[in-house]
Amino acid sequence: MFGEDGRLYFIDLLQAKNKKAYLQITRADYKAKEKYERSSIILFEDDFEFFVEAVAMVLGRYSHGEGRTA
Repeated sequence: MFGEDGRLYFIDLLQAKNKKAYLQITRADYKAKEKYERSSIILFEDDFEFFVEAVAMVLGRYSHGEGRTA
C-alpha cells in the first residue's frame, strides 16, 4: 500500500481458484464522511510479461522527456 492526500494504491498478488496467480491493482480515493471510492484492475498471470514490458516502455519514454505534457 502507498499513497497520500486521500488517495491510496494497493498492489496485491493473489491466487485464483484455478491456482493461477493474478495481480490486482486498486486505487481508493477518499470521499466525504470517511468513505472511499475504489476502482481496480486485474491482470492475469498470462499477461504479466506484456504488462511489465509495456510499463517499462512507457517509463523509459517518460525518463527521456517523451510523452510529458506542458
